[in-house]
Parts: sequence; structure tokens; C-alpha cells
Amino acid sequence: MIRPDGTPVLDGNGKQKIGSLDRSCPRLKERAHGSWYYSIELEPDGSGKRRRAREGGFITQAEAAAKAEEVWRAAKAGVNVLSDETVAEFLARWHKKKKTELKRTTAHEYQRDIELYLLPHLGALKMRDLRARHCQGLFDWIISDNERRAEHRAKVAELKEAADKASAAWREAPTGTPEEKKERARRRAVWTAAREEYLTERKKLQRTTGPATMVSIKATLSSALSDALKEELIAKNYAQLVTLPKVTKPRALAWTPPRVARWRRTGEKPSPVMVWTLQQTAEFLDHIVDDRHFPAWHLVLFHGLRRGELAALSWDEVDLEEEVIHISEQLVSISYEVHEDDPKADSVRDIKLNRDSVMLLQAWREKQADERAEWASAGVPAPAEAARRVFTKEDGSAYHPQFFTDRWDRLVELSGLPPIRLHDGRHEAASLALAAGVAPKAVQAMLGHASLRMTSDTYQTVLPEMHAATASASLDLITAYRKAEQAAKLGHAPVEATEQYEVQPARPVKAAAAKKALKRQRRRVA
Repeated sequence: MIRPDGTPVLDGNGKQKIGSLDRSCPRLKERAHGSWYYSIELEPDGSGKRRRAREGGFITQAEAAAKAEEVWRAAKAGVNVLSDETVAEFLARWHKKKKTELKRTTAHEYQRDIELYLLPHLGALKMRDLRARHCQGLFDWIISDNERRAEHRAKVAELKEAADKASAAWREAPTGTPEEKKERARRRAVWTAAREEYLTERKKLQRTTGPATMVSIKATLSSALSDALKEELIAKNYAQLVTLPKVTKPRALAWTPPRVARWRRTGEKPSPVMVWTLQQTAEFLDHIVDDRHFPAWHLVLFHGLRRGELAALSWDEVDLEEEVIHISEQLVSISYEVHEDDPKADSVRDIKLNRDSVMLLQAWREKQADERAEWASAGVPAPAEAARRVFTKEDGSAYHPQFFTDRWDRLVELSGLPPIRLHDGRHEAASLALAAGVAPKAVQAMLGHASLRMTSDTYQTVLPEMHAATASASLDLITAYRKAEQAAKLGHAPVEATEQYEVQPARPVKAAAAKKALKRQRRRVA
């Protein structure tokens, strides 16, 4: 603070006091001195007490006026413009409340999105200052950072290739004469340097944030801002105004011979979601028939159980007389720690077992009882869950859900078949059921899907056998019509309508006849 005569106002310690002189400042007329403030009279609170929004630090009057207008509009929209709560403080309070309402896995995903993305980019902002441009800026940064990470990954691939070439050159170098030994040592030094550079850069590799993860981040932010809107901390849910890259949901593809050949040549999968053909599925079942966990794999391939449902399945929920299992529980792994949890609402379901599944579970139950008896005779106490879980270790202890994934991957590798994930076993079950003529609604109920559209769109035409039936259906219809027309011309008895369009197997077309037909078509075009 400064007196009108220009001398500073000192406190008891002899230091200049800090404060606002407003219009009494003697240097007020100096163009570059001080800063602009705005002050707005707001509506009184519930008790009738006056409220005023005031902020300074603006270089020009226009900036202060613009900010005053923005704050005034926000106040009129119902925003508490006097709240100093930051985005970080609000998200911490919001997530603490949400943890009591959400499923454990959903709460974990919210926490991941908050810690890795929302706090670093939005945490320092005050809730009253948050706008759509800040939310969009977060995702724009993610997209640009993905480009940087992709470039770095390409660089690491180049460094690996260079290191492999240097290694090959070193190993191929002769070691006869002293000059050759010297050259070999030089090549080894080149390879060592190339390898060190590659390993250093490989440690810096970062996974790109995919479109599905960005959708998850947006959903987390939108859920939080929806509650903030109710608390009048913001004027609108700005997350709903964000534009994201288009997400193309991967479709399930079958391992046809051309795709298998390409995979064996390049090691690349055509789609993240792959299923086996009928022949490949039969080969896999034949290969694993002696595996201890064959009943579990049978449930996956024919009834579409998830790994968490498989690990949590209890004998109390298995009715072998009615040939039904009740899915009412799952085991989830969060940071490898296992928790019991309820499935999603649509995933709580009853599954009708086929005759082989019933037989396998009966045999498995007897085997499990024999194993428990053997351990008990050896004086080893059985775990508490031994008599409850369907799939347990030899001593009766439960499996971690990750065990089923690891064991499945190993069996697929040993079978020599093209790879599908354990979760793809659900896709396999759906594809097999639809190919066998099971109603899509029944398949939806078996898998626990939220909508019939998801079941139909994802699996309706996956297996080659279904494509073949679709391709022949129209031809068979025309063939049946022509047969009926020819019979009518010859004076044969009329054909009933239901028989007239009965689909008949189409006769195979010979290659020579097809070739002649193509030549005739080309001549007509000419």
C-alpha cells in the first residue's frame, strides 16, 4: 500500500503492506500501472445476505468486462460462481461417493481415468471456470500424443531391425587372422551399441490410448459433470459436447484357410475377435479331451461362460437333474487381487446345458470328490471353498481367473491351431448356436447380452457354413420356381404353393460349362 504522497505504508515489522487502494492510488493515471478488476452484485442467498463476485489481475478494461459478462451469464444459468472448488477436489469427492454405488470394476475404471487423464489436464481448473474447450483440449492432446507414441514405436522397431542386422553381421564375421578378429571385435562393438540404444528406447515405449479408452474417459467425465450440474457447479455437461474419433467395433471373423495361411506367414490376426470353423473347433476339442479342465472349456465353447463366471461357478448353482446352471456370481481381478462380485444385470441368467455338458459335470464332480478324499486321507485340510466351487485345484482351493486365460492360451498354442482368446470362446459358442439354427433371442439369453442387436450384428454371419447357406438360398428358390414352371408346361399336376418354393439343393456347376457361359457373355457384350 502507498500513501497519497507516494510513501509506502509499513506494517509492524517494517515491511510494506499489501492491499488495494482502488481509486485513491496516486499512480492510477499511469497507463501501465496496476490491473483491472470487476465486481458484480449477485442475487442474495437464502438468508437474504448480499453476495458479490469480484476478481482482478486483468491487464485491460476489455478483458475485465468480458470476464464479468461471462461470470454474470454463468450466475444467471444457476452456477455457483463463488465456489473455489477445483476439478481435482470435486473429482476426489465425487469418486468417494460413487464407490459406494458402483460395481467394483466400474469404480476401478473411473479411478484409472481420473488419475491418468482427468487430473493431469483438468485438475487445477476451478469448477466454475471449466468449459467445453478444456474438455475437448484433453482429448485433442491424447490424439496428438498417440501420434508421438506411434512414431516412437516405429523408431523402436527400426532400432530393433538395426540391432538384429548388427548381430547377424557380428556372428557371420570370420575369426581366422588377427585382422579378421579385429573386424569381428569392431562388429561386436557396433552390435552392443545398437542393442543398448534399442533397449533404452524400448523401456520408454508407451501404449497408445485407443478409441475405446477415450470413450471410457469421456463416460467417466460425463458422469462426474452430470452430478456437478446438479450441484450447480457448472452450467452444462461439457463432456457431452466433446468430439471423439469414430469407434469401429471389431466384428468376429472366422479362421478361413486363406486367413490361416496369412497368419502362418506373417503372424498377424485379421481381427481382434476371431472364431474357429466347425472343423477347427472339433480338432481343438479332440486335442484337449484329456486335459484336466476339459469340462470348463466345454462350457466356454458351447455355453459362452466368461472366465470370471467360470471361476466363481458353485455347485449350489448347478442343477444336473434339470440340466441348468444359474449364473449369479463372478470373480473379478483388480490389480491381480480377486474379488467376488455380482454380474451385470443382464448377465444374471439361467443356461440350459446340453447332454455332453451334463455328463462331463457329473464325471467332474466325482473326480473332484475323489481328489478331496485323497488329500484328506493325507492329513491335508481342505480349503473352505473346496466343497462350493465347481472348478478347483486338486487340493480343493479355488483358481485365480487369470489361470483360465493362461491355460487356454497354452492349450491353443500346443494344438497348432490359429489363435483365439478365451473370451473368443464366447463368440465361438454364439456362432455355433446360430449356425445350428438356434433363435438369436435364445443365444442372447445364453450369453447375457443387453440387446438382441448386439448378438445378431456380431455373430449372425460368422461361420463359412452360414455364408454358404445364404449364398445358395436365392439360387435354390429360382431353381424350385423353374421346376414348377416346367412341370406346368408339360401338363403335370399343379404344385401346391408350399411345395412350389421349397428350397432344393442346387446342382453343382461344372467348370467347363461355366467357362463356356462366360465366353458367350463376352461375345454378347462385344
